[in-house]
Amino acid sequence: MLILTLFLQFMKYGLLCFGGGYMIIPLLYTDLVENASLFTSEGYGNLLAVSQLTPGAVSVNTATYVGFMQDGFWGAVAATIGLCMPTFILCSTVLSFLNFYKNKSWVIGFFKGIKWAAFMMILSAIILFAKVSIIDISKGIEKLKIYPFEIGIVIMTICMAKKFPFTILLFLSACIGWGMSYL
Repeated sequence: MLILTLFLQFMKYGLLCFGGGYMIIPLLYTDLVENASLFTSEGYGNLLAVSQLTPGAVSVNTATYVGFMQDGFWGAVAATIGLCMPTFILCSTVLSFLNFYKNKSWVIGFFKGIKWAAFMMILSAIILFAKVSIIDISKGIEKLKIYPFEIGIVIMTICMAKKFPFTILLFLSACIGWGMSYL
């Protein structure tokens, strides 16, 4: 990969990963394993293991590792700076205006929406970890186009956001579990 391509690719991840380092995991999986075929699922699992073993944020470690694997030292520098630059620019800009707009309803709504989107992306990373390390992919689970577990989590998240009573949540989770037992 060219150094400029690495920089721009990880700059995109830096823009999209508002909410934490684990949000980058599903995006990287799609781009590096499924689209570009730079890593296998097992190789991607190893990449994540190495990224978590080393000190520092998992997203920065992953960017550094991928950049180094693609273009050596300068690839690692380009990917890491590309990942961190949007966060630096966005935080500097947002913090300067946040005091003025912090009580506006659209700002409060934005942060509530971002909170749930970040939760779902992190949950997607957990599911990806399970597929790579726990579930035997050769048994055909990858052939499913719709993952019932993920649908159940989305439904439960929406119900929790709407503040449904606990008994209804318990009943819904029982129904989802019963439905999944037939798959």
